Parts: sequence; C-alpha cells; structure tokens
Amino acid sequence: MQNQDLRLEQIDIYGGTQARVTTNDEAITSYADAMLEGAQFPPVVTYYDGTKYWLADGFHRFLAAQRNAGETIAAEVYEGSRTDALRHALGANSTNGIYRSNADKRNACEIALEEWPNMSNAVIAELCKVSPDLVRRCRLEMEKLNRIESPKEVTGRDGKQYPSGIEREPRGGSQKVESDGSPAGGGGGGAGGKGKGDARAPGGASMEIEADARKMIREGEIKHSELDNLKSATAIDYAETALNVLNRMKADDPRRPDAVARIERWLAQEKAAV
Repeated sequence: MQNQDLRLEQIDIYGGTQARVTTNDEAITSYADAMLEGAQFPPVVTYYDGTKYWLADGFHRFLAAQRNAGETIAAEVYEGSRTDALRHALGANSTNGIYRSNADKRNACEIALEEWPNMSNAVIAELCKVSPDLVRRCRLEMEKLNRIESPKEVTGRDGKQYPSGIEREPRGGSQKVESDGSPAGGGGGGAGGKGKGDARAPGGASMEIEADARKMIREGEIKHSELDNLKSATAIDYAETALNVLNRMKADDPRRPDAVARIERWLAQEKAAV
C-alpha cells in the first residue's frame, strides 16, 4: 500500500464499487465545508490495476473535494482490480464513517450475490459484514425475482463445495449446518450425538444463531413479528426493536411526535399501575 495525492480525474467512481444505495448530500456538504476550513480527513481507499484507480472507500470525501473544485485528494493506493475494490467496498463503514442504513446493508448483500452467487451465505455475510440470515433472505428474494440463478453447489469459507439447499434453510432449522455453511455431522458424534451444527448443542450453532439474532435486533433488521419466532426473545429485545423503528424516522416526520407521545402515555400508565 502507498499513500499518494491522486488527481480526482484519475479516480474511477463509476465502476460499480459504490455499495451504498445512495450518497448523503448533507454529509457531502458538511465535509466540503469542513475541508474549506482546513479539516484533515482520512485518505480515501483506492485499488490500482495498472490503468485505473478504483475507489473502494471514501465516496463522500471524494464528492466533497469535487464540490470544492479540488484537484487532488489524499489516497491509500493498493494493487488490485475493480473486484478487489468491490470486495473492500462491500464491508466499508460497518463500524466507522457514515454508518450504513439497513437498506445499504441489503444493497451490499444484493451486489455481492449478483457478483458471486456461488459463494455460501457465510462467505457473503463475512464479506459484507452482515448477518448470514440477511444474506439468506436476500438470496431467496433474488432467486424468486430471477435476478440470480440458483446454483447447485456453493463454496464455503473452507473453499469446499456444498449442496446449495443448505443456503435456503434458516440456521437452526431442520437442516443442520456448520458455522461456515457446511453440512453438520462431518465426523464423530454418531447418529444420535449432538454435533456442532446441532441447534440443540450447547456452545454450538444455537449460540451462533442467538448471537446473530441479537446483532440483528440491535441493528433493526428484525421486525416485531419475527421476534415471536425467537424463543429466547426478551422484553428488552421487543423494546429495542420498537426504538429502532422510531429512530429510523426522520426528525421532521409529522408522525414522530405522535409516536413519542404514545410511548410517553404508555410509560405513564405503567408507572401509575405500579
């Protein structure tokens, strides 16, 4: 990797390496103003294939510099192709920068599935930094809409091939699956044993499923109706899900004050009943 000042015109932003649904114009304006005031931003991330610099991370910073009629921008330059840039972009901003919306996460999944439909849900999830269940649901929807074909086999994280049917079952269901997307029962335990892929096995897939579910609840990917199917769902999980819905509403949404008032009335009633 090298740090360079690249001319904006050298960087390709139209190669399909933007994983977000759309850019945030308010953020671009804010960045542009901060740049004019002398603020220093982290370098954008690019991949150079010998001909083009593909932008992998930093679209808002790039567009802000462009809005200011800037000529160059600080960049980290890695050797690699458009595909390498896309792989990087799919998981960018999962923990920093302008956080991804649920729509952004879904969009990243759909892009990855279109590019690599033969990769297992676990591989795609790791690439996009989302839950395997979100990938599974996206895969099913895209196959129904004929946006991608249903492969006969998928490649797991171990590089081995597995029947694609395991990608259509929720983890912990009747189809027992290892954490890397491979079928359970690959050795030991016997027919009646509890292998790692058995949803009943303590410390095995059941714990992984619960961890995925907790993450989805925190990130607003689970609806109240889906919580009813999660046996370990707590009152806090239901509350978090409701708050996620409220937090997704814009501050100027006319429905928001009514929603907040309804919650306040419910809290007042609960306190009065104690």
